[in-house]
Amino acid sequence: MDPLIDYSDYGMKVSDIKPLFEALKKELVPIVEKIAEQEPPEDELNLDALAYQVSLDDMEQYLGVSVLPDDRRNLDKRWQAKVRDTSLQNLLGDAASMQHPYAILPRLPRFLKGGKTVNVTVVELLRNYPQLFESPAQVINSYKTQKFFSRENPALDWVIVACEALPESLERSSMEQKAFMRQYAQSFRVPEGRIRRRSLIEALYALIVINVITKENIQSKTVDITESRVGRDNFACINFGDQGVKIGDVDRTQRSPHMGVSPGW
Repeated sequence: MDPLIDYSDYGMKVSDIKPLFEALKKELVPIVEKIAEQEPPEDELNLDALAYQVSLDDMEQYLGVSVLPDDRRNLDKRWQAKVRDTSLQNLLGDAASMQHPYAILPRLPRFLKGGKTVNVTVVELLRNYPQLFESPAQVINSYKTQKFFSRENPALDWVIVACEALPESLERSSMEQKAFMRQYAQSFRVPEGRIRRRSLIEALYALIVINVITKENIQSKTVDITESRVGRDNFACINFGDQGVKIGDVDRTQRSPHMGVSPGW
């Protein structure tokens, strides 16, 4: 070993270094043992500030679905990470931000219904919950060839979502909204991309879950401009109208006092 030590500490020997590490071990081991003996920290998030809280049991009871065992186990693990997320602690601890309604819910890419596995896509939600849409036929005829209709699928996770478009994102173009989202993320010390504009399937999933479980409508006052593309220049948008869920699309330059971004964390 002595020749190897010479590469970094010329002239030193094992007999010189070993006592140093023995002394460090004597001091460090008790510290590590104390840390290991501590109880794991309790959930840090104050979820009482949220307008809606949805559990996996709620999903199964009210939507008539079953969560796959693997997905339930993975969501249990993800929950532990979620409740320790300092950016979410900052959001929920910010009184001004909590004037805006937010919800937390488990986001599933699939579920069991009627003994079959159903992938969560726009077309499958149309098939399973047609009564919630203003015009299922219009959605099918207008968007059946678009990627988001049958190929977008939400990732498994616990998510916090804004129940309406953030006021600061209203009446802005797509590029202006993108710049706002960067500033919004920075205000909570979150890397860009952690808080983002949702895809259409993510937004639709949240509307249906909240409606079926709570009998209340989110996204009923504002229109959410999603990241899902329609053709080259338009973005899919969604809201809950008087007759049900409405899906449309807008040009990237379009502005409206009722259209904005309802981000997901």
